[in-house]
Amino acid sequence: MTLQQFFDRYYRPLKLRGKSPGTSRLYAATIRAFAKFLERTPMLADLEEITLAGFMDHRQSTVSPYTAEKERSQLMAMARLANDRRMIPSLPSCEPSPLPDRVPVAWSADELRRAFKAAAAASGYVGLVPAGEYFPAIITVCFETTERIGALLDVEPKHYARPFLTVPGEIRKGGRRARVYELSPEACDRIERLLRVNKAKIFAWPKTRTYLWDKVKQILSTAGLAGKRMAFQQVRRSAISHMAKATNDATAVAFAGHAQAATTRKWYIDPRYLNRGPRPADMLPRLDAG
Repeated sequence: MTLQQFFDRYYRPLKLRGKSPGTSRLYAATIRAFAKFLERTPMLADLEEITLAGFMDHRQSTVSPYTAEKERSQLMAMARLANDRRMIPSLPSCEPSPLPDRVPVAWSADELRRAFKAAAAASGYVGLVPAGEYFPAIITVCFETTERIGALLDVEPKHYARPFLTVPGEIRKGGRRARVYELSPEACDRIERLLRVNKAKIFAWPKTRTYLWDKVKQILSTAGLAGKRMAFQQVRRSAISHMAKATNDATAVAFAGHAQAATTRKWYIDPRYLNRGPRPADMLPRLDAG
């Protein structure tokens, strides 16, 4: 049995039932990466220690440690189910690697405006919508809601009633918690221009999602932001950080909507934007005084 067949027949229906489609896409990406490493279709029997150790060594040298750990965790989750079902002879040992702390980095207001301006100047069409209307609209809504791009791509016209956008729980990460957002008049106007054409989904994307990331990279390059982190996640991180700067980190946590406040503080709030009060340097004695 191939690993993809095991995922489709057993793992997805037993372990991912009710989860958002994005979760399945992440597993599919891991299986593709495993196949590329093996240079063939991965089989269920490939979930064994030496093969997994080799895959992890390879991935840790080619992708971020966080991506490598995500892939290790997903492969081990499938191995546990396969072992529980006695479809593989033993549970492989593949311990997680230590993950370095990463400081969240948000875009400045100037960088955000440059990205938005480049999006408005994008050429071509997304379906029947001018790209110069599509990308500013989805960036604006992402910025005002901090909603994940996967969920935004799946919202339908029925989920919008000016000025509110409701994102059902089943299309959000985790597959349970719905959220309702009140949008600015500018964001509403942009959505309504899209709705003149898009009837099935507000932000209908007619091609593969890989092509969406490629198009966004082009926009960022035009904005002078080449090499920066993935745009939509960076828009979310920037919105949360600027909210922390304008208010406090507790309000930013509520704005982000994470179940755990620690998630927001660790992964999304750029410490440069926190209201921390006086700097340590302002309270310590001056070394050059006197």
